[in-house]
Amino acid sequence: MIKSIFEYGELTVRIRGKKSFMLVKSDYDAMVNAENIQTALRRLEGTRYQPYISQMLIEEFNLGKAEENLTRAYLDDFSFILSKLKNKRAIEFFREFNCLFEFKTLASILRSIILGIEWEKALEYTVPFGRLDSSTCKRFIEEKNVKNVLGFIEDENLIKEVEKIIEEVEDPILKANMVELALNKYALEKVWEKLLRLKGRDKFAVKLVGITVDMLNIMAILRLKKLEFKPDEIEAFLIPVFYMLEDKEVKRAVTASNDVDALNVFASGKYVNVISPLLSGYEVRKDLSLFEVALKRYHAKECERIFFQPFFHLGEALAYLHLKMYEVKDLISILTGKYFGLSADKIEYSLVLHQPPYPI
Repeated sequence: MIKSIFEYGELTVRIRGKKSFMLVKSDYDAMVNAENIQTALRRLEGTRYQPYISQMLIEEFNLGKAEENLTRAYLDDFSFILSKLKNKRAIEFFREFNCLFEFKTLASILRSIILGIEWEKALEYTVPFGRLDSSTCKRFIEEKNVKNVLGFIEDENLIKEVEKIIEEVEDPILKANMVELALNKYALEKVWEKLLRLKGRDKFAVKLVGITVDMLNIMAILRLKKLEFKPDEIEAFLIPVFYMLEDKEVKRAVTASNDVDALNVFASGKYVNVISPLLSGYEVRKDLSLFEVALKRYHAKECERIFFQPFFHLGEALAYLHLKMYEVKDLISILTGKYFGLSADKIEYSLVLHQPPYPI
């Protein structure tokens, strides 16, 4: 206990202080229902986002720049947390954790190139992050040069895996999905590896990462089942780590005859309360994003619960960073929706924080 207080004492106080300044539901409601982008942005005046949006209030709105500025709010908090960590392995873990978001941006860029999507349209789902700032994302997508994008990947084996998918898979949509799954798998495996080096010292961090891994595996199985992949082909894209999922449950889902049968397998497991209420809606809409959004909302609630646990552990910093990123991405979704003229209900569908458990 004394060692935990020494390592995380100051961080705990600072993290809980930062969390108290996060946006609330009334902020979300006001922004979603705002008449225009400028009105939505003004809601952020007087919040911790003030330094990041002040310039946008006096100049023509640029969605790419807005995404980059809001992401910087997350990165500044990440840098602050990193500066307060005293444990070397904890620092290594957080650095690897931060790479997750850069890999997601990388996947979005490659998706745009593979599907021939122009930058203006790619803005709907591409969030600039880290080395991949707005201008770099725009340049890569406009150049349509996969080799240049892959230069951001340091692992040669991963580069070869992605190149193989791009060369051998003919269907563009299938190709883009497989590339995204390969990148997500690699990034989360690296995070899990760094987490294990903490030698189980923080069960709360293990829980949050474990649920994230489960989410990726569930969605990978469902997407690949819908694309009619064979069981052995699906297994190649799964992270061989299960937290709340059970090995036999995963095997049953992988060998299920279709995506609906796989969903019924998950609906009988520990994620029953997330999956089961959406089954009837899926029969009508056939949209897997229902489950992806619901799983993210479930994960966000678990992050919130961390702050009702005992103090002085790494899980608090990890939970806060997850919540901060969800908040930043929600803000980007709201501004993107306003930019493209989406209705309030369509914007709310994709939001994670301050929403009901199910996007229906």
